[in-house]
Amino acid sequence: PPNSDREGKTVSDRAPEVFDSEYKGTQDASKGIIGMLEVILADFDRTVATVSAEEEQAQGEFDKFRTENEADTESKEASKKTKEGQVADADDKLVSLENDRQAAKKSLEDAQSELAKLHPMCVQAEETYEERVAKRKQEIEAL
Repeated sequence: PPNSDREGKTVSDRAPEVFDSEYKGTQDASKGIIGMLEVILADFDRTVATVSAEEEQAQGEFDKFRTENEADTESKEASKKTKEGQVADADDKLVSLENDRQAAKKSLEDAQSELAKLHPMCVQAEETYEERVAKRKQEIEAL
C-alpha cells in the first residue's frame, strides 16, 4: 500500500490499541455539569414559585388596603360635605343675626332719640303733682 513502511504497515497500523471500547467522554465531569445545571434550574423554579406566592399575597394585601382606603375616603368626603353645609348654614345665620342686630341697634337709637325729644316736653315741662293740686285749689278759690 502507498505510504507504508518496509513491512507494509501504515501509520494507523502501527498505532497502539489504547481504546478497548467506544469513547464516551468524561462522564463524571458531565454529570457534575448537568447536575449543577439541574440544581440551578431547581433553584430558579423555587425562586419563581416563592416570588409568585409573595406577589399574590402582597397584591391581596394591597387590594384590601385600597378597598378600605377608598371606603374611608368616601366617608370622609361625605363628612366634609356635610360639615361644609353646616358651616355655610352657620355663616348665613350669622349674617342674618348680624343684620337683625344692626336693625335692632338702629331701632334702639331711633327710640332713644325720640325719647330724648319727648322727655323735655313731657316730664320736665309738666308740673309736679303737688304743684297741680295747689294750682287747682287756687282756681277753685278764685271762683
